[in-house]
Amino acid sequence: MLTLFILLAAFLVMLVSLSGAVLFLLPQKKLQRFLPLILSLAVGVLLANAFLHLLPDALQHQESHRQLFGWVLAGLLGFYFLERALQHGHPQLPDQAISTASYGKVNLVADGVHNFIDGVLIAGSFLVDPLLGVTTTVAILIHEIPQEIADVAVLLHAGFSRKKALLYNLLSASACVLGAVATLTISHWLTPNLNILLAITAGAFIYLASADLMPLLRKNVEQPLWLHGLMMGLGVLLMLVLIGPEASHQH
Repeated sequence: MLTLFILLAAFLVMLVSLSGAVLFLLPQKKLQRFLPLILSLAVGVLLANAFLHLLPDALQHQESHRQLFGWVLAGLLGFYFLERALQHGHPQLPDQAISTASYGKVNLVADGVHNFIDGVLIAGSFLVDPLLGVTTTVAILIHEIPQEIADVAVLLHAGFSRKKALLYNLLSASACVLGAVATLTISHWLTPNLNILLAITAGAFIYLASADLMPLLRKNVEQPLWLHGLMMGLGVLLMLVLIGPEASHQH
C-alpha cells in the first residue's frame, strides 16, 4: 500500500508539468510578445532554485563543501559539453537554429534530473514517515508550478511547437516516477548520493540561466531593462515564497 501511495504522489508531481499549458491561453502574437518577459521570470526561477533550494539542501548532507561545489562545477561544465554535443549532432542547420534547438534540449535534460531528484525525495520521505511523505509531496507540487511554466516558456522560445513543448516537458517530468521507483529498488545507494545529484542539477540550472537565457535576453530591446529586472526578481520571490513550506518541513 505504501508503494502505491509513493507512485501516486510521484505521478501527481509529473502531471504538474501540464501547468505550463496556461501560456497557451494567450493568443500567438501576444505570447511571442511576452515570451522574453516570461524568459526573464524563468531566469529568476532557475537561479533561485539552484542557489536557494538545491544547494542549501545539498549542503545539509555534505561534510566537504569543497567537494560539493566541485560537483556543481562538474554539472555546469558537463551541461556545456552536452549542449555542444547536441549542436554537433545537427551540422546541417544554421548556427542560430542549432543554438536554439540545443538549449531547449539542455533544459529538458536538466529538468529531467531535477524531477528524478523530486521522485527520490518523495519516496525517501514516505519510507521514513508517511506523514512526512505527504507534506513533502505537497511542498514539491507547489514549488514546481512556476518551474514548469518557465520550462514550457523556454521550450517555446527554443522553437518547439506548443504541442511538442507540452509533450516533451511531460516526458521530462516523468523522471519523477523513475526517481521514486529507483528509490524503492536501490535506496541503499541512491539516498546517500543524493547530494551529488542536487549539486549537479544546481550547476545545470546556473549554466542554463546564465549561458543560454541571459544572452538571449541581452538581444531583446522591445521591453525596458527595468521590466526584465522586475520579472527576474519576481521569479526569485516566487521561489522564496514557495520553497518556504518545504524548508520548514525539512528542519
